[in-house]
Amino acid sequence: MGALQSLLFEYDVDSETDNADPAQPVRLIRALLAELGLPAELVLDIMDLAEYYPAVRAERTDIVRMFSDHYKPRDHCSALLYLVSPPLPAGRNGEGWRMKSVTWTVEGHNQGWVGHYPGSFTGANSWYEACIFRPSHVSGRKGPDVDVDGTELDYLVTHSAWYRTSSDIQAKLGEVGWTLVPNCNANVGSSGDAPELVWRVQSNRGAEREFQRHVVEWGPETSATARRRPAAADAPGSVEDSEEYGMGDGDGAGFVDALRPGDRVGLWTRVMYGGWQNHTKSARVELVYDVR
Repeated sequence: MGALQSLLFEYDVDSETDNADPAQPVRLIRALLAELGLPAELVLDIMDLAEYYPAVRAERTDIVRMFSDHYKPRDHCSALLYLVSPPLPAGRNGEGWRMKSVTWTVEGHNQGWVGHYPGSFTGANSWYEACIFRPSHVSGRKGPDVDVDGTELDYLVTHSAWYRTSSDIQAKLGEVGWTLVPNCNANVGSSGDAPELVWRVQSNRGAEREFQRHVVEWGPETSATARRRPAAADAPGSVEDSEEYGMGDGDGAGFVDALRPGDRVGLWTRVMYGGWQNHTKSARVELVYDVR
């Protein structure tokens, strides 16, 4: 039986289960191209040009209305874990593994009014941020047996527990064998504070009552300056004093590079200060990786 026939048979078997390997169709196409007599280097070039890679996806489509004091009355700072992805699959023995991109799609809006800069993202206190969940045994941290199937982690999402900040979930994660990956690209205060545990994804536009759809893509080349856009001449504020100018998206520096097999990503809805709200209609994440 040839390599292509073997892959076809194996893929038919795997695709009958809910846990079909997302990378198997990619292996299948590579084997097909190789059996045509193409050199391995050319096969890989073709796959890259076609951007044909395995991907993991997650989506949620129920509306959540969030107020700044949802976590605690008169304490106007709240966070909700809205979406969690499945784990990133590892490659087979002998295969290399690398992340290609992470794309977030979010539909939301704030309370529909602001005191300053209506229609812009300047000073937005209604936003979305991302985190990376990692099994404790992978991160090297000591703790209880890892929650291999993610049941405990999924429980934290489905039961919609409110937190003051996204990082507050870290204590609960430790109890079920998970941890948050630090954002080593975030600014750390001179006082020696611990690194941030989240990456800002998108802010809601000020004074907007209708749901708006935002798409934010991060790649491994993303850096603190790669996604910066020149501010419009008449835009309030400046590039230097705000990371969420322009289209309101965060730069995602270091996020894709930090991901490893077994990791899961989460999307948080955030709101802060009196009167601010975050209305979320839906969210989706696509994690594209490659094995070869």
